[in-house]
Amino acid sequence: MKPRGALVVVATGFFASLAAGPAALAGDTGSGAIAGTISFTGSPPPPKKVKLTADPMCAAIHKNGLDIQPVRVTGGGLADVVVHVKSGITGSYAAPSEPALLDQLGCVYEPRMVVLMVGQPLKIRNSDETLHNIHPRPTGNKEFNVGQPRKGMELTRTFDAPELMIVTGCDVHPWMRAYISVFSNPFFAVTKANGSYEIKGLPDGDYEVEAVHSDLGSASGKVSVKGGKESRLDLALKKQ
Repeated sequence: MKPRGALVVVATGFFASLAAGPAALAGDTGSGAIAGTISFTGSPPPPKKVKLTADPMCAAIHKNGLDIQPVRVTGGGLADVVVHVKSGITGSYAAPSEPALLDQLGCVYEPRMVVLMVGQPLKIRNSDETLHNIHPRPTGNKEFNVGQPRKGMELTRTFDAPELMIVTGCDVHPWMRAYISVFSNPFFAVTKANGSYEIKGLPDGDYEVEAVHSDLGSASGKVSVKGGKESRLDLALKKQ
C-alpha cells in the first residue's frame, strides 16, 4: 500500500529506457561485399543409390532410382557450402519477416541447405502426395518433430539461437536430409552449383569468414573490406 500523499513517478521516454537497461546497439551495414569460390580438392565420392520400394509414390517419381550426392562439384567448384562471417560483426540485427522455405518435393528436401536468421520464420511445406515428417535435431535450439500427411500442408517455426548445420530428416524416408543454419546477422550465403558465393551489405572492417559443408568439414580465412568495395576470398575443402 502506498502512503497517502506519496509521490508516484512514472518513467517515460528517455528515463523509461534507462530503467529498462541499455538497449542493444544496432549493427552496421554498408556497401562492401565479400565474394569468391569454394573449391573441392580431389575426386568426389560416388553418389549413394537409394531404394524406394518402401514408398510407391517416391518410386513412381524416380523410376530410374534416386542418387544422393552430398558432394556436388562442377568445374572444381563445390555447391551447398554455407559461407558466413564468423567474426568481426558487432551489434544486433533485426530478422527479416519474409520466411525461408524448406520444401519436401519429390521425396527429397529442397533446398538441402537452409539459411536464416534467429527469429526469422521458417516455412515447411509438403509438396508430395505422401506422408513426410520434419524432424530437426538441434543442440542449441528446441527440437520438434511434426508430421505432414497431405500435399500442400505447411507449418512455420522459428529458432531462438544461432546454430550451424542442424541435421534435419524425415523419419518416414531415412534418405531425406537437410541442414538448417541459423545466424544472428545477415552476412551469410550458400554457394551456387559452381562454388561461387557473395555476401553483401558489409561495412568496412576486418573479418574472418568460414565455409562449412555437411560432409567435408570447414575452412576459414581472413579478409578486409575497405572503401565499400568488394573483396575476394577463395577457400578449398577436401574429403576428410
